[in-house]
Amino acid sequence: MTRSIGVSRDRLCAVRIIAFSLWGRDPKYVIGAIRNAELGPRIYPGWICRFYCGASTPIDAVATLEAFPHVEVVRRTEDGDWTGMFWRFLAAADRAVDVAIFRDTDSRLGARERAAVDAWLATDRPAHVMRDHPMHDVPILGGMWGVRGGILPDIAALIGGRPREARWQIDQEFLAETIAPRLRRQWIEHDEYFARMKFPTVRRGREYVGQPFDEHDRPLLPGPTTLERRLRQAARDVRRVLTAPLLSRGSRA
Repeated sequence: MTRSIGVSRDRLCAVRIIAFSLWGRDPKYVIGAIRNAELGPRIYPGWICRFYCGASTPIDAVATLEAFPHVEVVRRTEDGDWTGMFWRFLAAADRAVDVAIFRDTDSRLGARERAAVDAWLATDRPAHVMRDHPMHDVPILGGMWGVRGGILPDIAALIGGRPREARWQIDQEFLAETIAPRLRRQWIEHDEYFARMKFPTVRRGREYVGQPFDEHDRPLLPGPTTLERRLRQAARDVRRVLTAPLLSRGSRA
């Protein structure tokens, strides 16, 4: 693993990292990485975008990322598969890092998440978790959490201790099974659906943190109508569960 660093560091200032994983040639992720590198200084001025890039990442895309003054590229020797989603989490154990947040290249950095991160950093809590959609029904989403430096110094060993399975969402299973139990009592959540802690900002339209986009910045599923429909269905499901025992008792009377 090698690192190319395009930023200068002044240890009088906090080192704050936005960590991404990237491998392969899918433009949704490759162009998405470059788009997030462009958004970085606008949404998170003073932060470093760190991209952990597999050997299969196109050379020209890596060069483009390295050209940004606020970007670090960590080159991995392996090509990358779904286990590459773990690479970004290694920033949590970097002793030079004061704050690390983890994001997906097919999402876009934005003001809504930044406001939530600022609210977290205004507290003394060492970890932050966001959920912003009815389908965000897991303890920690791989691209929507963050930690202060030093809280997970053994994360590489924790990752290495798992059976190697290259499949979708393997990173979120790890977060649910291994990381969430360690951090749950210490994190602050922004989650309007399950934990009922609202984001600091009012939602614009049907935007949500973690929304995926294609390489042309077009939102992917689920769209606004789907979001509203799922909200209504979730409310009906809850009512059905709550009223079912009463209906059963009435039928036996």
